[in-house]
Amino acid sequence: MAIEADTTATEMFDSVNLDSLSRAERYKMLTGAVIPRPIAFVTTIGPNGIINAAPFSQFVIVAVDPGLLAISIGPRPGSLKDTLLNIRSSGEFVINMVPEGWENVVQECSADQPADVSEVDQLGLATMPSVHIKPPRLADSKIQFECRLERIIELGDAPNHFVIGRVALMHVRHGLAHDCKIDPKKHAPVARIGGRNYVRLGDIVEC
Repeated sequence: MAIEADTTATEMFDSVNLDSLSRAERYKMLTGAVIPRPIAFVTTIGPNGIINAAPFSQFVIVAVDPGLLAISIGPRPGSLKDTLLNIRSSGEFVINMVPEGWENVVQECSADQPADVSEVDQLGLATMPSVHIKPPRLADSKIQFECRLERIIELGDAPNHFVIGRVALMHVRHGLAHDCKIDPKKHAPVARIGGRNYVRLGDIVEC
């Protein structure tokens, strides 16, 4: 890995030329540095009616007027990921937030599966119907967003697909929100750090 001493502060920093690294090395460096990352556990329905569930930790709010959320779907060797194909086909998806205790579930669902395999059925995940769209919600998730596709932007050389969804309806577990403020301790979402490592909500510092 190409790490060079920083001439401005030799003893304090190593300089990393990302362009000199392989894609796998860049992935490790970037995802190990930009932490913790919230996880979008996305449910979609394929043309064959199979319910797909997959986690994405490159997940962000891109606008609040209207409410727009986005996930970045990375490339898969030889084909596009089922989530991307399903969203392109139907224009609909659900972002389910990940509660504590679901770390192993998320990790298992991150593995590549054939399009005719439902991770929801395979792991016995409970679902509930959405109100405005066809893909179901994950019943044990405390917060869920029904989304309709706004646009897909290709970024990078691989490329990554930046999928932007407009929130058609947001679902919040009873008692989690008051005056439009969500209690972070009751929410207690899981976040991802590097590799197979996850973190839970720790100390909250009010400033």
